[in-house]
Amino acid sequence: MGSLVLMAVLLGFQSSPGNAGNAAAGMVQIDGATRPELVPQWSVWAYVFRILAGGPRQLPTPVLRLVSRDEEALVLKEAAAAQKSDAACQARLADLLAKRGDASVDALDARLRDITVECRRDTLRARDRVLEALNAEAAAALTAFAESTKAGTSISLPKKNLARFLEPE
Repeated sequence: MGSLVLMAVLLGFQSSPGNAGNAAAGMVQIDGATRPELVPQWSVWAYVFRILAGGPRQLPTPVLRLVSRDEEALVLKEAAAAQKSDAACQARLADLLAKRGDASVDALDARLRDITVECRRDTLRARDRVLEALNAEAAAALTAFAESTKAGTSISLPKKNLARFLEPE
């Protein structure tokens, strides 16, 4: 299950059925093309790592021109590791939901939030390791590439869950 799909499930977990008729009024649209500041860094870098770890496994040309072979290898290694970490996080979340038993909604929601934030922090730590290991020009180029991906981000979620979606940064 993709992280955005699972995120939609998690964010909707506490939705009350009585609000179904008023859903549009209680929603917020995050459009990275017009409000890129609302796209959280954990989301941006998770997407960048998915791009780098998949397909041809190569860096964007503006970055590739600025890195050494060792730096390129390190970035691709971190991207692959981030994907494994993300898969493990998704499995933990799915397992928690599958084994929820008679846990209260509040207890389950708190545990879901804890795992989600922990996993997002893992992504941000991977970003930090990559940027610290690169030469300054390459780090700036990779950051610019990451920021450029925000324009393609669009998500709708309940207004009450916006702060939680933005966690931890």
